[in-house]
Amino acid sequence: MTVTFEEVKSNQAVSQLFELIQVIWPEVFTSIIGEAQVAYMLENYQSITKIKTEIAAGVRYYFIALDGKTVGYAAYACQENQFFISKIYLLSDFRGKGISRQVFEWFEKIAREHEKPKLHLHVNRDNHQAIAVYQHFGFEIVKEVVTQIEAILMPDYWMEKVL
Repeated sequence: MTVTFEEVKSNQAVSQLFELIQVIWPEVFTSIIGEAQVAYMLENYQSITKIKTEIAAGVRYYFIALDGKTVGYAAYACQENQFFISKIYLLSDFRGKGISRQVFEWFEKIAREHEKPKLHLHVNRDNHQAIAVYQHFGFEIVKEVVTQIEAILMPDYWMEKVL
C-alpha cells in the first residue's frame, strides 16, 4: 500500500480537486451539518475561486493517492508558529485503511523541515469520527470556538499536537 501526494498547481488540477470535493464533502458533512449548509460551504469555502485564492495566499493543496488512485486530498499552510492542517479528507471507501497515519506522518515531516513546533487544525465539534482519529494521532483539544458565517454557527474545536 503506497500513499503518494501530488500538489495541486494547475487550473486543470484545481478543477479535478473541485470534482473530488463535490463527492467527499456531502459524504462527510451532510449527517453533521445538513444538506443546506454543505451546499453553502461548497459554494463559498471550497469553490474553485476560493481554492485558487488560498493557493495564491500560500496554502498548499495535494491529492492523496493510494497505489496511484486518487482517494482524497489534503491542504496545509506553514504559519508563523505552527503548521496549520487546513484540510484532510478521504473518500468513504478509503477511510480506516491506514492512509491517515501516512498522511499525518507526512505532515509531521514537512512541519519539522519548516521548523514548526506544533501541528494545528480545526474540526467541527460534531465530527466525532475525525476527532477520534486526531486524538489517536496525539492531538489534544486546546480551544472551543464558535464562528459565525452569515446565519450559520460553526462550533469547532481547535486541536494541536506538539512535535
